[in-house]
Amino acid sequence: MEGKTKEKLLFVLERLRKTDEQHPVNTNELISYLAEKGVTAERKSVARDVAALREAGYSIILCDELKRGYYMTDQLFEDYELKIIADAVSGAKFITYDDSNSIIEKLCELASPTGEEILKKHTFVDEKIKSKNKKVRYNIDKIITAIKTGKRITFQYYEIAPDGKMQLKRDGHTYEISPYYLCWDDDSYFLIGNSKSHDHLIHFHVEMITNAEITRIPIRPANEIEELKGDFSIGDYLRKSVNMYGGETIKLVLDCSERIAKNIRREFGEDVRTVPIGEGRFRTELKAAEGEGLIRWLMQFSAEDLKVSAPESIRNEIRERSKMLFELYE
Repeated sequence: MEGKTKEKLLFVLERLRKTDEQHPVNTNELISYLAEKGVTAERKSVARDVAALREAGYSIILCDELKRGYYMTDQLFEDYELKIIADAVSGAKFITYDDSNSIIEKLCELASPTGEEILKKHTFVDEKIKSKNKKVRYNIDKIITAIKTGKRITFQYYEIAPDGKMQLKRDGHTYEISPYYLCWDDDSYFLIGNSKSHDHLIHFHVEMITNAEITRIPIRPANEIEELKGDFSIGDYLRKSVNMYGGETIKLVLDCSERIAKNIRREFGEDVRTVPIGEGRFRTELKAAEGEGLIRWLMQFSAEDLKVSAPESIRNEIRERSKMLFELYE
C-alpha cells in the first residue's frame, strides 16, 4: 500500500510527535510503526516524508548519532504546561474521579515521552475529594453549547437540606436561564446568567444542576442586563461576589493588619486601595457585593487582624451575629 501517501505522511507525523531529544525514533522504527497502521514503506520513502515535514515548517532534528534517528522540538504543549493542566484537573473537586483520569490520559497523548512519564508518575488524583455526580460533564457540555449558540437553558437545581441530603430547590422549579459565562472560582464551577424573572446576573453551581436542556429561545441581549451594561469585567464580578453570593455592590472600608491586607489583595485583586496608618496596620478600601458571603468572609478573621470601619450596615450585622455567638457560648 505504498500509494497511501497522505495517510503515511500523517502517521509519520503522529509518531514524531511522541519524540523528544531523549526519545528519538529511527527509520526502522518508523517503518515498523507504519506497518502497525497497515501501511508498507521503504527507507527512502520514509526519509522523503521526514524531509517533506521539515520543509513544511516542523522542527524535526536529526540526531548526531544517525542511527538514533529523529526527534521533534515543537510539540503543541510544553511538558510543564501539561503538568499544570493535569494538576488543575486532579485537584478540581467538581470533576469525578473517572473523568479526571480520562482527561489526564488524553493530556499524556499530547506530551513528549519524558512529559508523559512525569504526568503518569507525579499526578495524583484523590478519589475521596472527587464529586460522585457523573452528570457534571453533561451539564458543562450543554452550558457551553447554549452559550455558543446563544440559546437559553432550562434545568432544575439541587440544594442541601438541613439533614444533609440533596433535594430539589423550590419543589422542583424549572429555571429558564440566559447563559453568558461558565467560570471556575474557588474550586467550584459556576454558570453565570440571567433568569427571565430578573434584570441582573445570577449564578448556579454546575454540580447542583440536573435535567438541563437547551431551548430554542434566544438569550436576552446583554444590554438588558444591569451588570452587563457598560464596561463589564467577569473578573470584577467574581471578586465582588465573595464566595459567589450576590448582593448590592458597596464600598467597604477596613482597618487591618499587614497579613490580612495581603489576604485581601489576593481575594479582591491588586486594585484594592491600601494605605498604611501606622503600627503595622492598614486602611483598606474595596468594592464587594453586600450579602451572606461577605459577612462570612469578614467574620473568619480575629478582631486583632481586622475591623470593619464602614459601612454601618455591615458593622451592625457583624455586631448582632457576635452577640448571638457570645450568648451561645456564655
